[in-house]
Amino acid sequence: MDHQPEIKVYLPCMQPEVERFFETCFTALGWGYEPRGRHADIAQYGKDGSRMWCLFEGDRIIGAAAVRVIAPGIAEMKRLYVLPEYQGMGHGRMLFETALRYATDQGHQKIRLDTRTDRDASRHLIESHGFKPIPAYNDNAYAELFYELELTSPAIHIQ
Repeated sequence: MDHQPEIKVYLPCMQPEVERFFETCFTALGWGYEPRGRHADIAQYGKDGSRMWCLFEGDRIIGAAAVRVIAPGIAEMKRLYVLPEYQGMGHGRMLFETALRYATDQGHQKIRLDTRTDRDASRHLIESHGFKPIPAYNDNAYAELFYELELTSPAIHIQ
């Protein structure tokens, strides 16, 4: 790596690079990228109490994470991805904990997220931070596992 990665809050001017980043991530996972369809929420972060962060190495986005409000006092973590060649370096944890801090700082009592059974690293990160399995809370046809964390709990583990 030439530069120390830096987290920046998403700004609309980053949208073209953000779309290239997510297209690369989803293609690597064997999924289609639908920026005007099921992935349209990506362009909406920064509105209505939501926020997205992009992890940059130089001028290249190498990771992202987002938080949005889904109900009063309940946030949802979304779009946590790191480019394949940057995985296993702690970047996902850094983004994950940034999102947790934001949700806590915004006064949310709970944060939820969904994932898939084949996302072992994601499940490890989620469970190591004290998230507990819950019943499905959304209609995401691609999600298989659903989790929630009480943000008011003293057991929150953010390094």
